[in-house]
Amino acid sequence: MSPEFATTWRQYELDDATKALLSYAEKLTKSPHLIADQDIQDLENADFDDNTIYEATALISYFNFSGRMEAASGLPFDQIPENAHYAESQK
Repeated sequence: MSPEFATTWRQYELDDATKALLSYAEKLTKSPHLIADQDIQDLENADFDDNTIYEATALISYFNFSGRMEAASGLPFDQIPENAHYAESQK
């Protein structure tokens, strides 16, 4: 598959379940405010169960978050600036 697969996946011969998942991932990435019950129903119709839909949503959301964090910071995600400080847990 080409490196542009994320934007050209419709050009490939894919099974219905993969198409449904990629369509959902694309919508969740580009316009999450438009996700509706029908989107979940489409995944269920493609034989995804609630747990799988939840896991897919979590993974898609995480990669969107980390990609946006990297883009906004101008740094690779694994290179946190030296002066960035995070509160540590006090247990």
